Amino acid sequence: MELDITWRPIDPEDAARLSELFNAVADLDDTPERLSPETMAHELTAWEPLEERTVVAENDDGTIAGYGFVYFRGADSEEQRVYVSSYVHPERRQGGIEELLIDWTIAAGEDVLAETTASRRFVCAWLYKKLEDRARLYERRGFSAVRHWWEMERPLAAEVPAAPEEFFSVVPWEDTHSAPIRLVHNAAFLDHWGSIPMDEHAWQRRMVESPGFRPDLSFVAVAGDELIGYAYNEVYEEDWEAAGRSEAWISGLGVLREWRKKGVGTALLAKSMQAMRRAGLEAAMIGVDSSSPSGAQHLYQAIGFSTSITGTTWQREVT
Repeated sequence: MELDITWRPIDPEDAARLSELFNAVADLDDTPERLSPETMAHELTAWEPLEERTVVAENDDGTIAGYGFVYFRGADSEEQRVYVSSYVHPERRQGGIEELLIDWTIAAGEDVLAETTASRRFVCAWLYKKLEDRARLYERRGFSAVRHWWEMERPLAAEVPAAPEEFFSVVPWEDTHSAPIRLVHNAAFLDHWGSIPMDEHAWQRRMVESPGFRPDLSFVAVAGDELIGYAYNEVYEEDWEAAGRSEAWISGLGVLREWRKKGVGTALLAKSMQAMRRAGLEAAMIGVDSSSPSGAQHLYQAIGFSTSITGTTWQREVT
C-alpha cells in the first residue's frame, strides 16, 4: 500500500475517531445507521484479533483517512463466511484509498478462511442497495449479489393491538433466560441462510453486552416449562437525529420451528411494540431476509411493517 498515509491495525483507542469517520460517511451516503464511540468500541470486539483483521489508513497529521475490517463468526460448519467492510473519509475518497482497503480486507478474509476446514468458503460484503458505486467495486473483483435484505419500520403513534397467546405465554426477559434463549436462537435460525450457531462466549459478548440491548423492552415466549421463542430488542439513540424520530430495533426474533405459524412471533412482536410505545418511542424497526424460510417478511407486513430501505449481500467463493 502506498499514498501519503500510514497503514496499521486498529487500536481500541481509535473508537471515538472511527465513530466520527463512520458517521461522516453515513451523512454523505444518506444511510440510516450511526455509531456512538461506545457502540464502536463494542463493534471492535467482533473484529478481534485486531492485529490480523483490521487496518487503518492514517494521514500524516494523525487523522484517520479510512479503515477496514474482517468479521468472522466462526463455529464448525460445512460453509464458512467472512464479512468485509471498509470506510473512507469523504475528504479522501479520491485517490485510491477505498480500493486499497477493499483489496486488503478481501485478502485478510481469505487468510482467515484458509485456516478453516469448511468444504466451501466465501468472502461477503453487505451494502445498502443505494451504494451502487461501491457495489461495482466488488463486482469487478468477482463478487455477485446473492441475498437481499429489507429494513422494515412500523410507526407506534397508534395503539398496538394485543395478540392472542394460546398454549403459550409471553413474559418479560429476565437474566435467567439468557442461557436458554441462546439455545432457542441457535435452533430457530438453523435453517436460515448464512446462520452460524453462537457459543456462550459469543452470545454474551455480542448480544448480552451490546450497548444497545434493552432487556426492559425484550420478551420471551414460554409453553409450560419450555422456552419456545424470544424477541431481543435494542435502542441506539445515536440513530435518532438522522431518522428524525426515536426508534427501537427488534434485533432478534426467533421461534422454534415446531412452534411456527401458531401466533408466537406475532405475540412477541405485539408485546415488544407495546413496551416500546409505553417508553415513548415513535417507531419499531426490524431487518429481514427477503427470502426467509420462515416467511417472516409476510408476518411483519401483516402487522403493519413496511420496507424503508434495502440491502444486498455480495459474495465471492474462495477456491
